[in-house]
Amino acid sequence: MRGASSVSKYVGLAEQEAFDIEYWLLEEAKLLRSPKPRSLAGRVALITGGAGGIGRAIAAKFLSEGACVALADIDAASLEEAVAGFSKQYGRDNVAGVAMDVTSEAAVEAAFRDAVLRFGGLDLFVANAGIASAAAFEDTSLELWNRNMAILATGYFLSSRSAYRLMKDQGLGGSIIFIASKNGMAASAGAAAYCAAKAAEVHLARCLALEGAPFGIRVNTVNPDAVLRGSKIWQGERRQQRAASNKVAEDDLEEVYRQRSLLKRSVFPEGIAEATFWFASELSAKSTGNILNVDAGSAVAFTR
Repeated sequence: MRGASSVSKYVGLAEQEAFDIEYWLLEEAKLLRSPKPRSLAGRVALITGGAGGIGRAIAAKFLSEGACVALADIDAASLEEAVAGFSKQYGRDNVAGVAMDVTSEAAVEAAFRDAVLRFGGLDLFVANAGIASAAAFEDTSLELWNRNMAILATGYFLSSRSAYRLMKDQGLGGSIIFIASKNGMAASAGAAAYCAAKAAEVHLARCLALEGAPFGIRVNTVNPDAVLRGSKIWQGERRQQRAASNKVAEDDLEEVYRQRSLLKRSVFPEGIAEATFWFASELSAKSTGNILNVDAGSAVAFTR
């Protein structure tokens, strides 16, 4: 510019010529060859029970598809471990941990607030936090009944309500997925409290789907069955109870569940994650109020 001004007057490129250079055909061709954005790129997800086997598998799937994920869990040690592992693999800017007791209204609201402050909003919510219990109906204590209802029914209500309110206020739609159970569709002897609470989850999801539809908020349910590998609810007493009920050793329990399924296959956390991803993505953009069983086939749990 100084050189031009020393002999005459500096004149910049004409606007059209600058445009032609900036957007020439070779540059456009290069852009066309760039990889397409991953299916959940730019989306923010929150997963309750995120430090457990199913929760971690869902988080891994969402992160691999480009989402930012907030893991919520009451187990601080497991939560820290899960976040550290995902941070190494996907970058610490893409994953966060939030402490959450799903039975506490204040704790749930605080966790969602923390997640939104971290990532700027919420597009996907997975209600997954859970427990499992077994007891004959006459031996079911009020404490056991209330614990199942508090975590599985009230917990899903409180957390999905916070997610719903956020999505409605944002005005961008969203997807809410409940991880329920085969027992939400089919009763099992010796697990009345658990089955009743899981049935409540299934019906709550359908009620929420009705109210969310006008705002583009989709609500669907994934029903797993007997996901033993990596599951915290199948550790300790629960595993012992079911093994005793089936009169087998604990190490043989997975084979029992495999053989009772129609397809004779085991159900793993990754299978639940794939089903959850389908409901979270645009692949299921026209699906709400639906139930997807991931149980290797259970006739008594058929939805129709």
